[in-house]
Amino acid sequence: MENNQSQTLCKYPIVSASYIGNPRDNTVMFVMKKIESQISKLASVNQCLVFHEDSIIVPDELQEKHCFISSSNPQMEYARFVIQLKEENEKNNRKLKYTLTDGGFYLGEDVSIGENAYIEPGCIIGHHVQIGKNAVILANTVIKNATIGDYFYANENSAIGVNGFTMAKDEEGNLFRIPTIGRVIIGNHVEIGALNNVSCGSAGDTILHDYVKLDSLVYIPHDMIIEENVEIASGAVFGGFGYIESGVFVGFNSIVKNRIRIGKDAIIGMGAVVTKSVEPGSVVIGNPAKPMERNK
Repeated sequence: MENNQSQTLCKYPIVSASYIGNPRDNTVMFVMKKIESQISKLASVNQCLVFHEDSIIVPDELQEKHCFISSSNPQMEYARFVIQLKEENEKNNRKLKYTLTDGGFYLGEDVSIGENAYIEPGCIIGHHVQIGKNAVILANTVIKNATIGDYFYANENSAIGVNGFTMAKDEEGNLFRIPTIGRVIIGNHVEIGALNNVSCGSAGDTILHDYVKLDSLVYIPHDMIIEENVEIASGAVFGGFGYIESGVFVGFNSIVKNRIRIGKDAIIGMGAVVTKSVEPGSVVIGNPAKPMERNK
């Protein structure tokens, strides 16, 4: 959907948000001086609205493709724009209705659910959600802003596609929430544990690939990407914009800092506090987490 505010700031229609590390056409983003080098990635996309720090010099060839707005606080200017974009989307969604089904769960409009799906009472399936065949969704689960594959299993009281936690400060130092306007994309044979929170993307999508398995009480933040066959034990908490490669095991009550990459087949020991990216095949334990040798 085109946002009306974009007409005053940008000549292009802005439909969603992305971030400079992985920009997409017709999206809004902000760029700080410390990641100025990534601005070259805008050469591969078109018609973006970019709030950037005053000291950043934008090449002429990029200015021809995008709208750039200089600011001393580009994150807050971005937040104000995204708030307006979110309000426009929510205004349209509020016109849609939920229906209480014979099965005792609420179903939004423009929803697609595959054959042989089983949904227990108390669940809420939000507008525009897509769920594949043979899904099992247990009592009181909430699913919004999501596209989900086949053989999905959600345990009781899980929340999928809910708001992420991203903040910006205005000129007076007051905190404002930056709306998360992306989606959650879930592959086939994925299991979500009881009381899990899987947040929708802030500047893209949160993605869980095939055969990801989450135990109870796991927090998956905005813009997290998890590759195939990852197993995450109970109590694990992650920061936003993380990346977990295939075959990783994350132990009980682990904490993983934002923007961390965990390499293929790595093991995160129980209670580990991961503050740096983890090499493929390694085992890390402790606080802060450090590598140890595997037994041979």
